[in-house]
Amino acid sequence: MQTSVSSLTPQKFPFGSVIVSEDSLKQMIVVLQGNAGIYKNYKMTNETFIKSVGQGGFACEQSLFLNKEHDEALVALTDVLVLSVTRNNIKEFFTKYPDAAFSIVEQIYKRLADTAAALDKYERLQPKETMQGEVKKSSLFPEWHTGNYTLPLTHNQSEIICLNKTACPLCGRKFETHYILSSKLRRLNSDDDMRVRYKDVEPLYYSIITCPNCLYSAETTNFSEAPKRHADAVNAKIAPYRLDTVIQTGSERDTHTVFIGYYLALLCAQIVAESHELIVAALWLKISRLYEDCKDSKMHLYATKQALESYNYVYANLRISDSQTQQIRCMIGELYYKLGDYDAARQFLFMIKSDKEAPASLKRQAENRLEIIREIKKNENEA
Repeated sequence: MQTSVSSLTPQKFPFGSVIVSEDSLKQMIVVLQGNAGIYKNYKMTNETFIKSVGQGGFACEQSLFLNKEHDEALVALTDVLVLSVTRNNIKEFFTKYPDAAFSIVEQIYKRLADTAAALDKYERLQPKETMQGEVKKSSLFPEWHTGNYTLPLTHNQSEIICLNKTACPLCGRKFETHYILSSKLRRLNSDDDMRVRYKDVEPLYYSIITCPNCLYSAETTNFSEAPKRHADAVNAKIAPYRLDTVIQTGSERDTHTVFIGYYLALLCAQIVAESHELIVAALWLKISRLYEDCKDSKMHLYATKQALESYNYVYANLRISDSQTQQIRCMIGELYYKLGDYDAARQFLFMIKSDKEAPASLKRQAENRLEIIREIKKNENEA
């Protein structure tokens, strides 16, 4: 049962208590000690975690200052000590707790400034119509990302792709997302850069899940593994991009959403993943392939350079297994080759060729690429 918060006297609430319900009186709650969580539709099937409020933070301020009905619940995530500020005791609050009052005013003005800056950025980024239709933009994207892309998405026709319900591990929102039925995938061949091609579908376009509520994004293999304690950090990381970041779900999922998912995943991985450098490297490699499919050579080159830089960092700084080392050496060699640095490519590929423990498939890949490089060098010398 909810305990009533009625006066300016600090009151304690044990873990799990509802401090403010969604139909409570108009009041602002100031957290003096502990942590509380803000929820929409608390303990309902569509419950959504909004954010946590720690010591010195506040909640329900719009209910107080704008005289609005409160539509969110505030729940104790630990034992907490709070103040209830109402229109009847707000003068006493400013007199008795001047430092806390100043901090609240400061935070509100900062939010207003951040919102104004975000709106200004959003207006400047508004796209214009082109001959090929509307160009979608987001401040998430690099400068040269044109947005006028079309990937051959097949989720409305393919029996290999299905819609499943999933829950965001950070905000709790349940939503439908696309999944690849791996048992039905039919492998066709592999490109020279080890990219596997499949019949009728490209899994690359469906390997990222994005929560439509909090925009947390990750690859399908580790989406559900994110610890809930990272929710605030992820929200803060995504906040500067939220106003101009729009995704489409279900049958409306489009190319813009695919790119948005990957760039959000780059941000989120830095917070929730332990070995995020390796994940970031793999994401950049996949992004480079998206641009390749969209025939944007400038962005393909940019993303390839980002992938190479990331893999080089992993190779030089992270402790990884022997098998990972072999794969990364081969990948670095391929990326150097793509960028035209044949000497550097040859160095990494030769390490694979001469490694007795390397898998036969990697050895063949390295040998084939080294042969191509030899031919290129030969032609250059004869020219």
